[in-house]
Amino acid sequence: MSNEGRARVQQNDLLLHEAVIKNEPEAVREALRRPTDVNCRNNYGRAPIHWAASRGNVEIVNLLIEANCDIEAADKFGMRPLLMAAWHGHLATVKTLVDAGACLAATNKKHNDLLQCACSRGSLDVAEFALSLGANLQGSDASGDSPLALAARGGHTAVAEVLIDKGADIDAVNKVGRTALHVACEGGHCATAALLVSRGATRESRDYSGRTPLHLAAVHRHTELVKQLLENGCDVDASDSNGVTALQMACAQGCRGIAEHLLAQGANVHLQNSVGSSALHAACAADATDIVELLLSRGADPALTDQWSQSAVSVAGGAAEPPPEGFRRAARGSFSAILDILTATTHLEPHAQDNSERSPSPRNEEPKSGTHTPSPANEGDSER
Repeated sequence: MSNEGRARVQQNDLLLHEAVIKNEPEAVREALRRPTDVNCRNNYGRAPIHWAASRGNVEIVNLLIEANCDIEAADKFGMRPLLMAAWHGHLATVKTLVDAGACLAATNKKHNDLLQCACSRGSLDVAEFALSLGANLQGSDASGDSPLALAARGGHTAVAEVLIDKGADIDAVNKVGRTALHVACEGGHCATAALLVSRGATRESRDYSGRTPLHLAAVHRHTELVKQLLENGCDVDASDSNGVTALQMACAQGCRGIAEHLLAQGANVHLQNSVGSSALHAACAADATDIVELLLSRGADPALTDQWSQSAVSVAGGAAEPPPEGFRRAARGSFSAILDILTATTHLEPHAQDNSERSPSPRNEEPKSGTHTPSPANEGDSER
């Protein structure tokens, strides 16, 4: 073919893509009458059949199938037309592609199959159709998430309920040890979490960092979900692998509402994590004056020291040492208000107590990698 001929075909390919993207069947028919490649790809590896599937236009899908398009074409993400239709919740298009012989076992690069694509996006009718075709209810994707976990991650309660009714393992864990309840709490999905708890999900299940669903709700600042979990009897003082409690996490995040709920349910203000830091240390490091006052009113001990002999006073700025490992000092404000509160409470000069107790070595210690920072940034997630 001459250069002029190739240029003409390429122009026709562009016209076909444009016609499909615009959802115009007559324009698609016109483009297919010209010399064109029905499987021409764009920079993302998508052919016209991908666009038609994502838009759910059965008429255009049938036109492309009649023109002998490749219904198993995979884009750069491994998405085939069938998966694309499921992802966007187009049941009629899914059925059309299945009738045309699309592979039911196909997966994308994240190992999401037909059912998992539907569950990820909350496409209830597509999920039910996939199940009717024998989709693997207990399968998992590249992150180890089951269809139920994918539905829970997106807060798709109706889909989750169908999966549970069909026999999904409610406590199946992914590659970081998290259950469907964990991921629902991570996303702050109260209705989905309530469903899972009501259907028997283990409330105290721990991921591979020792975190419970309550920890994840607290560290991601989901106040109402924390309240809901506590009302369902979750252990208020559960600690993760580094000894960090939900209260310490809430204080580190500056979430007074969550701290109040936890304290109302009897959270222990004196608990210390594996390096000796308490909720009060965390609140001081976060420059959360209101939480410091709240903790003190509940009996928190401002003289309590961590393994470096640092008290809450030193964390608030009464000493030259950095804040205790595991808590990040906020970059906002001075710490004078907190320091004044603590000094008044302990009746001490800001430096007096810490200078007398502090070991001379912490300044030269190397920070320990992988220690507990009760914040989302250090959770080590995948996810998706």
